[in-house]
Amino acid sequence: MVISRGHRPSPDNSDSFRRAHLADPIAMEKLRRLLDVSATSPDHVIELMTRCTGAAVELVSGVDHAGVTATLDNTPFTVAPTDPLVEAFDRAQYDFGDGPCLSASRSGNYVRMSVADVEERWPVLGDSARAAQLTDFLAVPLFAEESPVGSFNLYSQKSIDSSVRDRDVLTVLADYLGHALEAAARDDKRGRAAGALRDAIGARVDIERAVGVVMNQNDCDASVAFRELETRSAANSDNILDVARQILASIDDGPA
Repeated sequence: MVISRGHRPSPDNSDSFRRAHLADPIAMEKLRRLLDVSATSPDHVIELMTRCTGAAVELVSGVDHAGVTATLDNTPFTVAPTDPLVEAFDRAQYDFGDGPCLSASRSGNYVRMSVADVEERWPVLGDSARAAQLTDFLAVPLFAEESPVGSFNLYSQKSIDSSVRDRDVLTVLADYLGHALEAAARDDKRGRAAGALRDAIGARVDIERAVGVVMNQNDCDASVAFRELETRSAANSDNILDVARQILASIDDGPA
């Protein structure tokens, strides 16, 4: 379960979750299990956010790519992009200093735009969007302690669905992401939390490689493999990155 601060309800107890569960109980139970990650360290926060962006692509009609813009400090950065296109377009926004995701993060409001809208408002970003064949954008603001701390960014090469069910699923995912960012900043000032997340993003490559090794060894999926890393971490009082690097070292030192 995601750890929340104060009296903030858990995302799977929200009205949006209940409505989405009524519409698609199998998918929402699967989502509840997938997102059952305690966001108690930067590694776990990144893991939860990666699962959220992947779930958006899988569950929301028309979403081809997703990512998160974190604005915990004065320098926005992208977390858990599902495709290099996401990171490239986000970077174009950060360099320009504006765009759909930054508008959502600054205002605390949803931002829905077509590529034509982007071109009209920010011609430079319109060129980047066209180059990536992106045609529809939705940026959902993320909140920690009731203040905006980023945005959940959804990109389509067609059109993002706006059905009640899909809107509820997006609200649930945004709630999980907001909880994750809030948990990341729980014991640190937001600037320090941002630095810790950037470090965790850098370490993510080794963790993903180790997850792949465990998947191959145990013939399991990625979420089960990640739990195996968590179990080894708890048993040895190591952090997940240390466990991941131990697994990779054992492969490197083993027979070819």
